[in-house]
Amino acid sequence: MLEHLILARHGETEWNVAGRAQGRADSPLTDAGLAQARSLGRTLAELGVTHIVSSTLPRALRTAQIAAERAGCSISTDERLVERSFGTLEGRFVAEAMAEDPRWMQVLRAVDPSAAADGGETLHEVAARMLPALDDARALPHRRIAVLTHGQCLSATLSALGGGNAVDYRHGNCGYTPLMLRDGRFTFDRWNLAVADLADA
Repeated sequence: MLEHLILARHGETEWNVAGRAQGRADSPLTDAGLAQARSLGRTLAELGVTHIVSSTLPRALRTAQIAAERAGCSISTDERLVERSFGTLEGRFVAEAMAEDPRWMQVLRAVDPSAAADGGETLHEVAARMLPALDDARALPHRRIAVLTHGQCLSATLSALGGGNAVDYRHGNCGYTPLMLRDGRFTFDRWNLAVADLADA
């Protein structure tokens, strides 16, 4: 029976550094992102994680593979864990898009859960696919599982589980949140915990 489920964000990417909106598009992990993934693996090992369920997007899956190698655990994937679609905003510089139209701040900064870019998703829609994915992860035959996903997915999920505004639940690269089961539902006390010191990663 599942004891703990750890939600984690992928490592730093080139577009994270450049300030571009990624969404379903992708960019490679930076050297810092690779180090973060190794450090996450050590943290997951310390937490007793034996399986990782990853988003299918390469930046998340690469993070999961590196972390799993360090933690000595298995991996599976779930397409429902992919990042929020930003539609026509994907690939754009975030600062330029927000300067062009102030409405895009509501989307790109996860301020308004009902807002979406043209062709993109709202945070409500993201949570509607993330929560069933977590329930399915809960049914896997592991006691401690990590779910490797994306920043706005984490914001949408924690807002749905804990209430409050999604913008309050932002996660740094490889930041993680432990979920506990209380009375049959996921709860959490802390979020965006930092992985171990990267100095020896």
